[in-house]
Amino acid sequence: MGKTVARILIVTGRLAEPIVREAVIRSSTKHVVDIVIAPVDVAAFLTPNYIASYLKSKGVTKDMYDLVMVPGGVKGSCKVIEEVLGVKAVKGTLNAYDVSELLKLEDMSILSEEKPADDILQGITLDINRGVLLDLEEKAKISSIVVGRLPIPITPPPIRVATEIAFAHKLSDDVILKKVSKLIDSGVDIVSVGFEALESHPDAVYKCVKLIKKEFGIPVAIDTSIPNEIIKGVEAGCDMVINVDLTNVEQIHRYIKDLAAVVIPRNPSTGSIPINPDERVELLGKTVEKLISLGMEKILADTVLDLPGRIFSSLLAYSKFKNLYPGIPMFMGVGNVAEFMDVDSVGVNALLIEIAQEIGVSVVLVSEYSTKTQGSTLEAKIAAQMMAIASARKSIPKDLGLSLLILKDKRRNEYIPSEDVSETIVASEEEKEWGLDPMGIFKISVNHDEGYIWALYIGRKGKILIKGRTAKAIRNEILKRELISSLSHAMYLGIELAKAEEALRIGKNYTQELPLFRMPRPINISKGKNSNQRT
Repeated sequence: MGKTVARILIVTGRLAEPIVREAVIRSSTKHVVDIVIAPVDVAAFLTPNYIASYLKSKGVTKDMYDLVMVPGGVKGSCKVIEEVLGVKAVKGTLNAYDVSELLKLEDMSILSEEKPADDILQGITLDINRGVLLDLEEKAKISSIVVGRLPIPITPPPIRVATEIAFAHKLSDDVILKKVSKLIDSGVDIVSVGFEALESHPDAVYKCVKLIKKEFGIPVAIDTSIPNEIIKGVEAGCDMVINVDLTNVEQIHRYIKDLAAVVIPRNPSTGSIPINPDERVELLGKTVEKLISLGMEKILADTVLDLPGRIFSSLLAYSKFKNLYPGIPMFMGVGNVAEFMDVDSVGVNALLIEIAQEIGVSVVLVSEYSTKTQGSTLEAKIAAQMMAIASARKSIPKDLGLSLLILKDKRRNEYIPSEDVSETIVASEEEKEWGLDPMGIFKISVNHDEGYIWALYIGRKGKILIKGRTAKAIRNEILKRELISSLSHAMYLGIELAKAEEALRIGKNYTQELPLFRMPRPINISKGKNSNQRT
């Protein structure tokens, strides 16, 4: 069965029937599709043996269909269905709603007897996207500057992600190495080390750069404008210097001639960066031309992204500069925005990187200094890949097979319970006091540095600290050691351990017995009752 019109029989249950029928219509498939409803409510409870027997009893034969598609949640191999009916049987999607996407495929032979179609489609999409990104990497080598061994395109895609380790001089060697290792796991392209703005720490700069270069092959940038720090960083083997300007270029250009330099528009008379975007662009242009006259070749221009309140104006400067100097790659510190807004960083980073690609910015610098921006490297890397794939496809960054939908989903997976339940109970929200478990209590916490959930047992068997990465792992230890004796305590622990696991997974704070997420509300400024409320 190749890329032809196929005769498909979809097997589902009573509850999913309307969803499947709607999905078939929505797909506008060219395949010929029939639907058979098995006499069960939940389709995932079907077994291959039952399906084979049921379809045989319905008179299904190999002459009628090219393919039998069963729910993706069915356990076991569908080979038995083919053996009984003589028709190839495969697993569909886990969610009935997604059948619409499946039926858009031309070649159904890619589907599996063993794996849900979701896994197959995800694998295909991943391979396609990987190919797109690899092709862009090859193209980037044609017109780029090289930092370390990393080609940085003159104009993206791809956008390179740099992450700053702030106040590196205050960190131990072990902490620095752990941070760099984590950043590499998150997909960082360049590690930047930052120090104090006004105090000089040349020896610390040398030691820090030397340490990272010894252990890792990743390009290292130093984020400093202090000449003696820059010189020591170059001696240690750094690959890039951030914050080169007209106040320091004469002192350092001989040392950084073969390195990449990120140039900013600092006025040598005032020591400040102009607020007006046109003045900023003019000054940056003069600075870039000065470096070119001194023999510098690896130049990146940064008009500087301002804090919230002047974001749009500073973005205009980036756009204007790129239009005037299309052959100069640009650098943007998006951490300046993410760190100074009490907003989840994932959306901020994604939007800024999309804008950066539209402008033509080749490198973005993110920060993970504060708790709320932890994970920004991963967010930025995924965002950069999304924008690269969308650009290659000439599409918007949607339905790419790669996303940053972490706290929300694109659509609901609705479950409609059977109408023939014996009783429907609306649970009361009234608090009920349950007695303490005579075996003891648990204090639950999350240690993000170690990557563990901590469950401290205090009770008849003493004090026992159980550490685990998942709620299931801790549950298993609790049950094995018989540390609980009441159902209410078991239910309570299940709720708290599940919350703790999610907190550990996404980097949230966890406090026992408090909600993991607290939905904000706008400030009500109307007098008395809100006039928009129902009366």
